Amino acid sequence: MKYLMCNLKSNKTLKEILIYKKKLESINHSNKEFILFPSSIYLGLFYDTNYKIGSQIISEHESGSYTGEILANQLASLRVSYVLINHCEIRETLNSCLLKIKNATKNQIKVVYCIGKETNGYEIEKLKGQIKSIFDQLIRTEMENIIIAYEPCWAINKEDVINASALKNIIKKLKQYINCEYDIKVDFVYGGSINIENFDKLVKIDNLDGYLLGNCANKPENILKIAVKF
Repeated sequence: MKYLMCNLKSNKTLKEILIYKKKLESINHSNKEFILFPSSIYLGLFYDTNYKIGSQIISEHESGSYTGEILANQLASLRVSYVLINHCEIRETLNSCLLKIKNATKNQIKVVYCIGKETNGYEIEKLKGQIKSIFDQLIRTEMENIIIAYEPCWAINKEDVINASALKNIIKKLKQYINCEYDIKVDFVYGGSINIENFDKLVKIDNLDGYLLGNCANKPENILKIAVKF
């Protein structure tokens, strides 16, 4: 399975998001899993789409009266299929991430777990440690519903920082590590300053399972151009 994930972050007014949604109707996603992560207030607008919807946030609470929180069962009722956890723009503790993962998977929502915080380059041991700190405290069914998003903070909002060879090597080693330590196979996507120009490098990395677009996804025409390349 190949994934094309688009994180709209806090962008778009209501009028803009409706226009955006209309333009995405022509996207070809027959051979890939296309997932849109709009601002949470717009999730209900995408209830009728033929592609998958993801939430940028989820509560660590399973139930109860928590003003401002969005619970996993509420997201599931909106047909949300994926959720971002540990994104570099959101401050979360390890315990908070664990609770969110458990709540999501319990409600049949797949987790896109981001790694790459507090790294200065392709630091394989630090990345293994970020995976280990989470996976050691999960049961198998929870791990099987996680996709890892390698999103190094140092690569965000840069023009062209992708070293395709290094990226391929690090994905290979992390997949081997997870398979060896936990006896499961986990898909990996990459996020960090992806644009139309450097995507041609990424699409050649055969062990990469997909892509997490950020600012590039704000223009639907960019998504349409990238979608036809893989």
